[in-house]
Amino acid sequence: MKLLDKLSVQLYSVRDVTSVDFAGTLKKLAEMGYTGVEFAGYGGLSAPEMKDILSANGLASVGAHIGLDKLKGSLDEEIAYHKVLGTKYLICPYSEIKTKDDTLELAKTLTPIVKKICDAGFKFAYHNHAHEFIKCCGDYLLDTLFAALPPEALMELDLFWVSHADVDIYEYMAKNKNRLKLVHIKQIDNDKKCVDLDQGLINYKDVIVKAKALGVEQFIIEQEAFKVSSMVSIKNDIDYIMKMEG
Repeated sequence: MKLLDKLSVQLYSVRDVTSVDFAGTLKKLAEMGYTGVEFAGYGGLSAPEMKDILSANGLASVGAHIGLDKLKGSLDEEIAYHKVLGTKYLICPYSEIKTKDDTLELAKTLTPIVKKICDAGFKFAYHNHAHEFIKCCGDYLLDTLFAALPPEALMELDLFWVSHADVDIYEYMAKNKNRLKLVHIKQIDNDKKCVDLDQGLINYKDVIVKAKALGVEQFIIEQEAFKVSSMVSIKNDIDYIMKMEG
């Protein structure tokens, strides 16, 4: 039996080709076997146009990365867009935090955003990079952030960046199992570079088994560097994962 029946892709991974042909790229991703997408922009397409493209290719909108500026300044428009698509998760993809005070200020900013997103029928999540694993007053900034956010705020854990920060993936997933609902599958090598999934250090079969047992709902491939091209790597990645049996 396949380890995963469904697998999504963060469209930031293929931004070079979506910028030229958004609809055609989604068609190719569906043909590779991807069942869902996580947005990082919409290529100038309206919500009805995007819905038609997703429907035509059997793709689900599992989530969207929405920059903090847009979360603060145009959340109503984002909510309206994703109501049409039936998106489940609206995600803050990044924030520059360096200190405990920065982090508490971010939590203060995000708290009404979390409430508005949840009241509209979506789920809110925060996506990490490596800098949130700076320790301040004995705690990771990411832990400080979630301790100050409403309990409805969920975690999208990018495992490349967890590993990049030299944090144990398994311990951190288990510690945050009540918040952890989305995982970014992204590979790291000995030089801390992003590589294809079959060329790095993270044992993704083991990770996926453990993440599923912890209640993770969405597994999303993301890649930021490519030896050949984004589409070749994204195809290699899904082929690698879908050969796994669980």
